[in-house]
This record gives sequence, C-alpha cells and structure tokens, in this order.
Amino acid sequence: MKKFIFIALALLIGVEVAILTLRFGPSRDSDIELTEVSGTEQTSAPRSSSETVASAVVAPPPNLPPATKGVIRSEFFGVEPLALDLRAPVFKKREDGRILKSDVAEQLNSLNDPEREPVEDIQLLTSAVSSYRKIFRENPVAGENREVVEALTGNNPYQMMFIDPSHPAINSSNELMDRWKVPYRFHPVSRDQMEIRSAGVDRQFGTPDDVMIEEPVQFGNFENFEENGQ
Repeated sequence: MKKFIFIALALLIGVEVAILTLRFGPSRDSDIELTEVSGTEQTSAPRSSSETVASAVVAPPPNLPPATKGVIRSEFFGVEPLALDLRAPVFKKREDGRILKSDVAEQLNSLNDPEREPVEDIQLLTSAVSSYRKIFRENPVAGENREVVEALTGNNPYQMMFIDPSHPAINSSNELMDRWKVPYRFHPVSRDQMEIRSAGVDRQFGTPDDVMIEEPVQFGNFENFEENGQ
C-alpha cells in the first residue's frame, strides 16, 4: 500500500515538473531569434506575420497643397489654406504649373488706368490682397513690395497667381508701380488688413497727396466662396 502511494506521488510530481517546464522553460522562439554571425554578415531571425504587417503600414501624408516650385517660406504652412476645387472655370492652369485666378487678374487689368481715379487703383490692389487672404487665411508674408508681388504671382502653396507677372504695372525689379512710376507701399497692419499707399502726384511719401484707403474693400462675389472654392 505504501509502495503504491509513493509511486502515485512520484507520478504527480513528475507531471507538475513537466507542466512548469513547458510554461516557464526556454521557448522555441528564442532559438529562432538567435543570429548567425559570419564575418560582417548577420542573419536576423524571421519576423512574425503580425510584425511584417505592422512594418508595412505607413502613415498617410498630410493634406497639404501641391509643392511649389522655388523657395517657399515655412510660414505659408502655419495656417491651412482654404480647400479649393481647382477645376472651377475661374482657375486657369498655365503651362508652368501655376494657376491664374482669372476674375481677380481681369479686374487688375484696369490698374493705373488714366481714365479712372487714383483711389480706384488702391481699391483694386486691396481687393486682390483680400482674395489672397480669403484663400490662404492671412496676408502675404511680406515686408516689401516685391515680396507681395512674389506672393501674388505664384509664390504660395497653390502656385496661384492673382495678377499676371507680365502686367505693365510690374517693373523690372518685380515691384508694383503706381501710375506715377513709384512703387506702392504695402504695410500689413494685421493678419487681416493690409495698408496700401501710393506716393501721389508729387512722387513723395508722407505728403498730403498720398493715396490710400482706410478700410479694406472687396470686389467680386464672395458669398459662396466657402462652398464652391471660387
């Protein structure tokens, strides 16, 4: 009887040891993870299927406008531009990839027209800057006349032109000139307002005949701009 009990206890202990060995002993995977080193070559352990799938997943790229040719200031991407349907008739794509916003460009064909009042020139330019701000949600990042011209002629995230670079008001230094051949002065008062000034007939800034307007003026139809991106 005692011999039978001893044998039974031995069997139970053997079973427990086997179970513990299976649970906590070295796994087969550890053998797979070993690498063979021969000279400079190393053979790594094969990855599991779950690891292979995880490594194949790539984060989607950010929803940014198409890359612009040339140098683009990083500030342009500080605010997300308005989503646009560039297939709309108002957008005319050029061979160089830039896009002309034709309604604004057509209005600016009247810039410096001697048959119009000088203040109307300021209104037209203010309208163009307002259209830019409507799309990019901020004024052109600029401190000088030619930087504003660069922004309005395609140096922006959408490569969008609001004035044709060949416009007669743009001189060889890429500056917008008033009707007296003096460069306009652009002063960003805030993110939402740009002061534009002409030197006037005497071609001197800071004199009584300077031409400017106090409040921003918009031309064109912006009622459904958010909905159709035009």
